[in-house]
Amino acid sequence: MQCLARRPPSIKALLNININSLHVCRHQRHQFSTSRQLLQQLRQVPFLPSWTQDVFEREAYIPSTPARLPRSAEHIPPACLKWFIHDNDPDFVLTTSTSKATSHDGGTGVDEIVHHPTSSELRTSFWSDYESTVVPLEITSKNDQKGRDENEETFDRIEAPLKVLLAHLSRPTSTKSQTQQPDHDGRSMSIYLAQCDLTSLPPSVAGDIPTPLPLINPNGSSRSSSNSTSSRPSSSTPGRSHDPKRTSKGIIKGDIYASSLWLGRPPTYTPLHRDPNPNLFVQLAGRKVIRLLPPEVGGALFEDVQHGISHSRRPHVQSSSSTIRGEEMMVGPEKRALHDAIWSEGSQYSDIIPAYGLETEVKMGDALFIPKGWWHSVKGIGQGVTASANWWFR
Repeated sequence: MQCLARRPPSIKALLNININSLHVCRHQRHQFSTSRQLLQQLRQVPFLPSWTQDVFEREAYIPSTPARLPRSAEHIPPACLKWFIHDNDPDFVLTTSTSKATSHDGGTGVDEIVHHPTSSELRTSFWSDYESTVVPLEITSKNDQKGRDENEETFDRIEAPLKVLLAHLSRPTSTKSQTQQPDHDGRSMSIYLAQCDLTSLPPSVAGDIPTPLPLINPNGSSRSSSNSTSSRPSSSTPGRSHDPKRTSKGIIKGDIYASSLWLGRPPTYTPLHRDPNPNLFVQLAGRKVIRLLPPEVGGALFEDVQHGISHSRRPHVQSSSSTIRGEEMMVGPEKRALHDAIWSEGSQYSDIIPAYGLETEVKMGDALFIPKGWWHSVKGIGQGVTASANWWFR
């Protein structure tokens, strides 16, 4: 795994910075500065004006700036409709077209509106064909019985048929917690499909999540380190064919280092970490909130949290890797410490997070670019199932 070449500043150094003259983040013509009046609200990740690769390279990839891609009916993956039933309506309409006046010639054009459902559930008629597919699952179990340790929690990773997850997600849920399903011995359990390699899925499933346009090599193809056919664009897919008018510098090689599918029921959670490659994240169903920190700031915070819990760590438990979704980060003191550092308003980092951090909420069809080295933590929120896909690329 990759390490930052330069040691990050300490948390003490960050706190000693004059807040009134703090850090200015530029994103092309967008400028964001931080002052005391803004400390209680995180800045939102800025939007790019289009999905074209030249814009993506110029305004996000080259300056290594987090960015949202604009909501676009053209770029909604087929999985968003084929895999899910939205708002209990099997015929839910994802997009509608409306006429709009065009300013340059006085004519009319078409404006595509994306509709975001309140909740989504699995479309069983689709998933029933893939119940035997073996996938990686994360199982978290927590004791709910009174009089026992309420913090007693276990975490396991297993390889199991997809029908295990499908059965879990099909069970009735309570309004108190969608994820935690009680079993016979008083423990609640959640099952989450996490970091499932898209290349390991049946082609008819992986094909519903085509590689996003900004990652397609200008020569009309993309390469996967696993030689996956799902990473190669189809000539019949809108926006995927080679366009001779594209002005991309070709800095993005179209080399998909790895890709993943995530599927579960909120509240899902991925602790603070950084990726060894740039990451393009697409929400397929439900909602997630992502908080991001620049490389040096996130590194200092992560190191400080690790130092704070090192004295309470059991001798045989190793410290976390910043680039791995390690088991020690998913339960116990380390999970609580990392969660509180990023998400709790009253934590010792409550000045640092709003000063340096960015936040965004993604819904069905939304896409987010996370530059290499940027630290981030992800929460699944809301009702229904939540599903995402992401591509690490070069």
